[in-house]
Amino acid sequence: MEFTEKTLQEQEKAFAAVKEEFSRLNARFDGMLKEAGLTAEDLKKSLAEKHEMGLEKALEEAKAEAARAGRARAAQAEAPGTGQAASAGRGRPGVVKV
Repeated sequence: MEFTEKTLQEQEKAFAAVKEEFSRLNARFDGMLKEAGLTAEDLKKSLAEKHEMGLEKALEEAKAEAARAGRARAAQAEAPGTGQAASAGRGRPGVVKV
């Protein structure tokens, strides 16, 4: 597709429409904040606190999962008869030593 002056004008027109819509939505949002008695800073602070709480919860869950996996791995490593020490004195079946 060839880029033409007409294409540029159409894109600029679409951009202006999107810009106007954002301006309208921002004004509406500011009005809603004012009605609720909040400021933008209050909202940012509240969102940051919720975000931090979510991160802390996820970190604790990850630590707990890692601990469970570590205990399971340690128990698996200590299981009797799975190590080389149990079979060190035996030869393989069907093998004759010369």
